[in-house]
Amino acid sequence: MILLEHHKSAKREIITRFEQLAAVAEGVGMTTLARDIRTTRIPKLESERFHLVVLGEFNHGKSTFVNALLGSEILPTGITPTTASINHVVWAANPTARVMLLTGESRYLEPSQLKDWVTVAGNRASEVSYVELGYPSPLVENNVVLVDTPGVNDLNEQRAEVTYGYVPRADAVVFLLDAGQALKDSEREFLRSRVLESARDRMIFVLGKMDMLSSDEKVAVTDYVKKNLAAMMPDPVLFPLSARDWAKSKDPHSGMPELMQYLERFLARDRAQTILDNAAADASRTAAYVENNLGVRMHSYSLNIVELEERISAVREQLDTSKRKLDELHARIDAEAESIKSQIGLDLEQFAKSFVQALPAQIDAVDANDVKAYLPQFIEDKFKEWAELEGAKLAAMLEHLAEEVISITNENVAAAAGALAERLGPEDTAVEITVDSFKYDVGIYAVGALGTTVMLFVNALAGGLLTLAAPILAIVLKSKIAGDIRVQAKDRVPAAVLNAAEAMKPHFDKCIDDFGKRLSEFVSNAGNTLYKGISEILDRTMRERRESGGDIEEMKGVTSAQILQVRAATSALKQLRENLHGEDPDAPPAELSAGD
Repeated sequence: MILLEHHKSAKREIITRFEQLAAVAEGVGMTTLARDIRTTRIPKLESERFHLVVLGEFNHGKSTFVNALLGSEILPTGITPTTASINHVVWAANPTARVMLLTGESRYLEPSQLKDWVTVAGNRASEVSYVELGYPSPLVENNVVLVDTPGVNDLNEQRAEVTYGYVPRADAVVFLLDAGQALKDSEREFLRSRVLESARDRMIFVLGKMDMLSSDEKVAVTDYVKKNLAAMMPDPVLFPLSARDWAKSKDPHSGMPELMQYLERFLARDRAQTILDNAAADASRTAAYVENNLGVRMHSYSLNIVELEERISAVREQLDTSKRKLDELHARIDAEAESIKSQIGLDLEQFAKSFVQALPAQIDAVDANDVKAYLPQFIEDKFKEWAELEGAKLAAMLEHLAEEVISITNENVAAAAGALAERLGPEDTAVEITVDSFKYDVGIYAVGALGTTVMLFVNALAGGLLTLAAPILAIVLKSKIAGDIRVQAKDRVPAAVLNAAEAMKPHFDKCIDDFGKRLSEFVSNAGNTLYKGISEILDRTMRERRESGGDIEEMKGVTSAQILQVRAATSALKQLRENLHGEDPDAPPAELSAGD
């Protein structure tokens, strides 16, 4: 992908600037910052990936479509093979296949073994976390990971993982529709309830198997799908195409070239730009921090030793106060976590009791055969419905807690920075130390990763509730007499429901505890970074003044040169960000019409 090559070049530029800043920071004793840049910020930027997730129901030609995207027959296709595993396709010089097991182990596969692990017929999906396929496809060359998923109409734990694990973090989501049965009720429901809220601005719809229709049918189906998608979301992006025609002969009229062009532009212009802009902004903040600390050093040269010691002592006093207040946040986090656990526990108890109270009337209202046939699914659906709503509520509560903690952290960081600026900062320099980059990471964790973890586990648990209730339900469902079925269902199922609800609480508690632990780690890291960052520059400045013997002109010259280095990096980063937001004169019109 040509545009992603430009992204690669810009990324190298940002990494170079980070490396320059790390060298300057290390040179003036800011070892904590230098280490953070080299071990955290640069690796994070180097390892970023673009995730392209492909969704669709079973037997919609999804594997054929993915193979067409990749330019080769990588995934098994045909009448029998149906994808049962989640597959990650990554770039590799030579074809490779590796299965990642739920146990944490991995196993390399021969090509002949692939079908056994990725298809329904292979019957190994229950053992698999995902399968990683390496292939030298241009589509995945520049850190793109194509995620091929099982059919979304498969109501199991993997679908929950796709919905709540992969979709919210995807850079683009391709939803494959079958032109022969386009936009069924099940697809509409899945989109409304599972996908659109978290990925609306990244959705790309593909109307496949267009080669099966006549010219008039193609027009009618395309219009129908466009109209109905527009009722669900504004300005839907739709590409009618034939993956089969493209795979056979690279037919330029298959619709695939337009989709490939759109994907490249979407990933490079929209998603890559966001990643690069965030990284460049972080590097710019780091440069400002380094320059301000260099300004502190420069200003210290105009003070005598006694005055410098007095001012440093005053800064340390404020620094100790700020760090102490941050340390006190741990108790608040623990208390809030306990309060949230209590609220979730009450909600769970109330749900279970209400469900049990309503069950007898619902059982009496239906035919005995329906009780036997549909009761397990009914119970599962009710638990899933509640678990999803409660998961969203929990995510909101945790997000609110994170925002409060981040706000308090920023206030204390600002107080310490203010003391440094007041006591030692040059008159024309305002020292600004923030944790904005941490705020972004933790905020996303609260809303995204943690929220998805909550929803993922409750859906997975809801999907397995019948395992907890199986011994009781087995007795109920073995009954041959209509009257007995109802009596036993009303007598035994409530206990199964209460037991299943009770089994959910420890999982909620663990999720909340894990979040609290992560938030406490954030506070500790922020406090340590603040304390070490300022202390290191103060210690180094004081030591050099004592060792200089009064001759500080050489030190001034070195510091001035370092300030110029940092300013050059700042200027380069500013120009890079302006270029990122500028228009590409060679780009096709933004209003490129999908599927026209």
